[in-house]
Amino acid sequence: MTKEKLMQLYYLNREIMNDTEELVELKIKARKSEGTRKNSEKEKIIAEHEARLVEKVRRCKRLRDEINEFIDGIEDSFTRQIIYYRYAKCMSWRKVAYMTGGGNTENGVRMAAARFLKKCEKGK
Repeated sequence: MTKEKLMQLYYLNREIMNDTEELVELKIKARKSEGTRKNSEKEKIIAEHEARLVEKVRRCKRLRDEINEFIDGIEDSFTRQIIYYRYAKCMSWRKVAYMTGGGNTENGVRMAAARFLKKCEKGK
């Protein structure tokens, strides 16, 4: 797992949320236009857009689940917390240090994450 891929987690969650909201809005629009000949073309366009969004959400969820499984699979609790707070919660290094407790510094947790990720990349 790379740092770049981990950094996508927060934004994937936001993208899934936004796309899901858009799907709900599309379904409402589709219901409003049901039953009229005039709107059959509009319904078709809405259905195509909905299908694209559903597939996009599915892809995002697969990637999100893959990243979450990686984080959950980190054996060391301290490292798992650092990676979770930084990449899943998008916290600053200072906040990560505070959340992990134990008098950790922002440089300490940043370096621990960097060492862990470097080790992961070597183990590919």
